[in-house]
Amino acid sequence: MKVIFFGGTGSMGQRAVSELCSFSEIKEVTVTARTREKYETLLNQIKKGNEKLKYLEFDINSAEDLAGIIRGHDVAASAIGPFYRYEKRLALAAVTAGADYVSICDDFDAAQQVFELDGFVRERHQRVLTGVGWTPGLSSFMARAGADSLDTVEKINVSWAGNSDDSVGAAVILHVLHIFYGLVPSFMDGELKMVPAGSGKEVVSFPGVLDRINVYNVGHPEPVTMPRYFSGVKEVTLKGGINEDVLNKLALLVGRLGLSKSQTTRDMLAAMLRKSLPLLRKTIGAASEHSGIRVDISGTLNGENKQLVYSAAGPMDILTGVPMAVAVRELAKGNIKQVGVFAPEAPGVLDPSVFFDELEKRGVQIIREEKKG
Repeated sequence: MKVIFFGGTGSMGQRAVSELCSFSEIKEVTVTARTREKYETLLNQIKKGNEKLKYLEFDINSAEDLAGIIRGHDVAASAIGPFYRYEKRLALAAVTAGADYVSICDDFDAAQQVFELDGFVRERHQRVLTGVGWTPGLSSFMARAGADSLDTVEKINVSWAGNSDDSVGAAVILHVLHIFYGLVPSFMDGELKMVPAGSGKEVVSFPGVLDRINVYNVGHPEPVTMPRYFSGVKEVTLKGGINEDVLNKLALLVGRLGLSKSQTTRDMLAAMLRKSLPLLRKTIGAASEHSGIRVDISGTLNGENKQLVYSAAGPMDILTGVPMAVAVRELAKGNIKQVGVFAPEAPGVLDPSVFFDELEKRGVQIIREEKKG
């Protein structure tokens, strides 16, 4: 299989590219980058399978014929953010070029937009897998595994804790500014509702050194996509936060002042914050090396109320890049038969156990707890 990878030189994409090169099913990985210097850095980091790599000089902001660039590849993979800017455009170009598409999209509005392509994707007999990363992605597999263990599902509550040292990339900072601004989706009482970003503060326990982290309503795809796939679910919430709460409060302040309203202002703020993070780090102290995910699934089994809790912690690049690479490998193996646009939790598309196994091989323990509801 031949893959073209957008965003492969970024912090999350590098891990996914490295994993792809290690898979025997993947024969070639074309990495797009604005400069050859970034590509050479990636090339030197990959020890196994780097002979599969090819370089394509590319700037998505000036590219015109995306489909032409993708044509000739079997899969287009994207870790290029912000996804609210690029996801639908890349997915459409991939399908037009006759390629499947896999991304780690974590912007809710981008996910909504890409689902608008479902009819076109089906007509072309292609597959678009959006959001196969950490959250969504690993969170989605946890929800699917839990739901499949129950007779009925009533609530799915997703929480994440992000390591700020993992998040120095401009695209990640833009994402944080985006998800803490305005109104964000939350599925409650059987309806999709918009709630203020940064509302609903809650203290959630995560595995290992993360312990208890403040999380807030933020704009991620899970409340938009999960109700499509879990019949009878009444609630799907998504709350997240940076491990150091001062950074959450900073993002909240920026959002409430309306400073992240326009794209131009967001770009300027992202550049300023990226330069300021080392100073902030000195002020607030060292960050945990891990990011975390937790998914609480409430429902019934054999007439009894049950609550299942899945959780994991690890480096963000592993939590994000490994699921993405494994999803591409599943396409290469021919294990995905359905066509259309899918989120990772779609039934019968991706097997959660495959992803859990691959993460555990890389030191990420998937914890499952069962409680009476």
